[in-house]
Amino acid sequence: MSASITAIVLFLLRGALHFSGAAPDQPAKPAADGSPLPPPAPEAEIVATSAISVAPVAQFTPEAPAEATRTEVATAAPVVQKKKGWELHQLPIIQGCEHCCSEDDHNAPCLDVELCAASGPEKGKYALALSHWGRPNEGMLGSIKSMRAAADLLGNTDIYMVMLETDAEQMTPKLHKIFAKWGVKLYPVKWDVPPDMKFYPKTDWCGHQDLIRLNVLGIEGYDAVAYFDGDCEFQGDITPMMRCAATGMFLSTSGGMGESLNVGFFAVRPDKRMVDAAVYFARENAFDRGTGWGGIGWAPTGGYYVGGECGQGFFYTLFHRRAENSRRALSSVGLWETWRSGQLDRCIWNYQTNSNCVQDLDCRHVRVHHKPTRERGAPSECDKIKFRRRREDLLRRQSEVRPPPSAEELRLAREGKRLKHLAGLCLRAAEEASDEQTTLLLLDCDFPPVEQNIRIVEDDADGGYVLLKQGGRCAHAEGDEDPEMAPSEPKLGFPVDCASTAAHVRFRKLPSTAKKGSFILQHDSRRCVHPYEGAVNPREKTDLILHPDCDQNRPALAFLEETAWQTTHSADSPGLRPRTRRALRQSTVNTEQDSRTSSSCRRSPQAADR
Repeated sequence: MSASITAIVLFLLRGALHFSGAAPDQPAKPAADGSPLPPPAPEAEIVATSAISVAPVAQFTPEAPAEATRTEVATAAPVVQKKKGWELHQLPIIQGCEHCCSEDDHNAPCLDVELCAASGPEKGKYALALSHWGRPNEGMLGSIKSMRAAADLLGNTDIYMVMLETDAEQMTPKLHKIFAKWGVKLYPVKWDVPPDMKFYPKTDWCGHQDLIRLNVLGIEGYDAVAYFDGDCEFQGDITPMMRCAATGMFLSTSGGMGESLNVGFFAVRPDKRMVDAAVYFARENAFDRGTGWGGIGWAPTGGYYVGGECGQGFFYTLFHRRAENSRRALSSVGLWETWRSGQLDRCIWNYQTNSNCVQDLDCRHVRVHHKPTRERGAPSECDKIKFRRRREDLLRRQSEVRPPPSAEELRLAREGKRLKHLAGLCLRAAEEASDEQTTLLLLDCDFPPVEQNIRIVEDDADGGYVLLKQGGRCAHAEGDEDPEMAPSEPKLGFPVDCASTAAHVRFRKLPSTAKKGSFILQHDSRRCVHPYEGAVNPREKTDLILHPDCDQNRPALAFLEETAWQTTHSADSPGLRPRTRRALRQSTVNTEQDSRTSSSCRRSPQAADR
């Protein structure tokens, strides 16, 4: 018996989650005028209207699926692949959650991805999709670097951005250039809400940004397509999941706040008939907060959950329930007889906080990280990679015993004056002693080695300006080497040669009314330095950004300079001073307590991250 047949038999015996209809196919539901339901309208192309020359953004062109050999998936070796400067692990796939998967009206075991993938194509052709609703902006490609790396590791994979034709027409030349840089293709669509939808609230409804994703199901020409929200960060290889989806299984995960499905991820073998089935279902079924979509109910959750009236309830009811309403919709396009669906381990494939995750989950095994988008700092929470690495680096700095600074290091550490936020925190590089670009953040002024606190120095080459320096190198606006591509609110980058003609390193001190002797820092771009989110008393490890607001009356923007300075080393010890160790331990405890407090605060359902 061949390996592929063996894999299929094992797949069936293991009870992989699926469902199929027992009833015969139903005839296509006629439209209001009696004609058969038409297929989705063809997508129109977008033409840049800029007067400047930009690289064209590729448009969607359907192609036939590539022929692929099916073979069993070997257990992934614990190695790391680095693509486009982003590392993706291939650690073993472990159990991440407990009781977090469902099918139809009951909880069910999570799908065995590797067993399922054994029946998928060895070298398939894939697509990864994002979506955006509303005026295009730079934030819609939040995690594109990691998605590009995941696509490159998959191989033969395209990335699409789905948006309304009318929104796509508002793409700026800068956005076209950013899309071209990352190889993102536009997929313009005619509707965000299925035509003639029976349930259509006019206000306070998330249906527009959710249901536009239904169009992803019709991006044909690929063995599998997977949708991800823009804030999903790829931390591991997603090949097994894509190969599983290519078998024809509709894949999703539950949500982190008790939702049966999180609409921030799904994967399937694309087929425009699924879009037609969704249009049929939307036209025939209304939503009720008490009984759900089409009166089918809220099983297995037992009641309303966040987004139930939008994509999260709609997708689960149509694609995972075996109810009569779902059967009719899928049967109308001839899909019911072969329809299969299953849910993946949310804590591995769509991490959304540690809710229902196993107590000792090793965060290094997470493949796709969705939430939280901000650093929590709690020991039991898995964070985005940059926060994890930053925390590891800071812990290393806390415990490292260092040799005394050299004479040159001391000279540079005494240059100018120490720069300090009005709230009492100093400016530091997020990563230490690195020639690679990092950013500046706020830290306790006693954080070792204190010689690396940022200094404010008069610019001898141009009177009236100051430089933010450390170790003879300067801070600058992140991305300023390419003004066309620079973020609108860039972080403060570090380090760069202070004599650089490409980077903008100069700042002006503008007097602040917050405190005598205080000032705000205005960059050459006329934007001012802000703690991220603009808090008057920012927490440690807060990033610094440049923002157009230069209100000299705002304490949050105020800084001080002081001549006092100290070293990490006492006169009789080459290591870290005991007093500093105690202060750092207390700082760490306070940070973790603040993180636990903030993580317990939930936003209203209308504003909740989904």
